[in-house]
Amino acid sequence: MWRSILDRINKLTEDITALFLLIMVLLVFVKILTRVLFQSSFPWTEELSRYLMIWITFLGASIAFKYAAHIGFDLIVNKLPGMLKKIFQVISAIACLTFFILLIVKGYELCGRSMVQSSPALDLPMAYVYAIIPISGILMSINLVDTTINKMRYS
Repeated sequence: MWRSILDRINKLTEDITALFLLIMVLLVFVKILTRVLFQSSFPWTEELSRYLMIWITFLGASIAFKYAAHIGFDLIVNKLPGMLKKIFQVISAIACLTFFILLIVKGYELCGRSMVQSSPALDLPMAYVYAIIPISGILMSINLVDTTINKMRYS
């Protein structure tokens, strides 16, 4: 049950990230094309591309936790004996989880404060841009817990 839900969440995250990347590439292409052809471009394309890049980065970070692809101390940890290795992995996971909880809490506060601020070209509430901070904190926390449990079981 847990695995099925997590797989769906991660698949949706990957699909959204791929879609945002496609949209961003198309926007940059349109910006370049209009600049070359008309010596002018739409001001909103650069802004939207920037916001999509932010979302892609944060969503990609959460996807990387699914594959345990973040930078780590594998060389050192793999040389440790069994129980010490597990202790080190749990301590590392607790430190990461603490940071993710801060991301969730402070990101939520930032969204609340920035609802009245709008972006220059799109007139979009900046809370929509900043919403990825707590969202990615939640996604990274879920994937971190899952990968840590799997490491404890199979190592």
